[in-house]
Amino acid sequence: MTLENYPLISIVIPCYNYAHFLNFTLKSVLSSSYNNWECIIVDDGSTDNTAIVTKEFINIDNRFHYIYQKNAGLSAARNTGITYSNGKYIQFLDADDLIAVKKLELQVDYLIKHPEVDVIYGDALFFNSSNQNDIVNKSYNKNNKYNNLKISGKGQKIIRNFCINNFIVVSSPLVSKSLINKVGLFDTNYFSYEDWHFWFRATVANAFFAYCPIKGTETHIRYGHASMLTNKKKLVNYGLQIRYFMMPKLSWNLKIYNLYRIIKLLIKKILLSFKS
Repeated sequence: MTLENYPLISIVIPCYNYAHFLNFTLKSVLSSSYNNWECIIVDDGSTDNTAIVTKEFINIDNRFHYIYQKNAGLSAARNTGITYSNGKYIQFLDADDLIAVKKLELQVDYLIKHPEVDVIYGDALFFNSSNQNDIVNKSYNKNNKYNNLKISGKGQKIIRNFCINNFIVVSSPLVSKSLINKVGLFDTNYFSYEDWHFWFRATVANAFFAYCPIKGTETHIRYGHASMLTNKKKLVNYGLQIRYFMMPKLSWNLKIYNLYRIIKLLIKKILLSFKS
């Protein structure tokens, strides 16, 4: 097979016991206006009917591919998908979320016209898991206090913004695979904020991020289901993990800010310990 025959975009979907949502996610992929894709579903040791749902779509369209692995976590599942991918660009998509019909078409067109860009990202819209019949129309943009961090560029100004918070939902960007080859895979030591950790490593590697909130490039994020309710103590520990990682890579003024955020997390950790 020549390079010209390879799928241009590889969509990587890790799935762990999300068969009840996966059908909607794969339908959104199948509805894409852009046709030159492959979709790799990585079953991370599911005990539900993830395999059955996936194989139904494989029977419809051979651009879908199924990989099973023993449960190893979200980062490891994404890494498996990346390893098996053939595309020039990677679209990450969680098994309970959706992509807009024109997302791939519009974002890949931008990347082709702007080869200096490593990551193009837009906005995320949120919908409640009970709104299955009118997901797109009822999705909304959260009034997030970190929305102003979304900018284009590279270097210190992007590092600064990622030091403040993770402002990119993992399925919002389309990513050049050459950047992943340069930065490396997701760190399997991270069980939360693994995408934040990856984006930060990319900024340190001088990746160029382009914020293009073009209508029709949204990713739709499902919220409100039980599996999203993560233990607060764990989130604090994960927050400390990413901030300790950032510290030696920051300028002195950002180190001060990061230290402030670490202290806040440590205080929160102490207060939560009294509630146990």
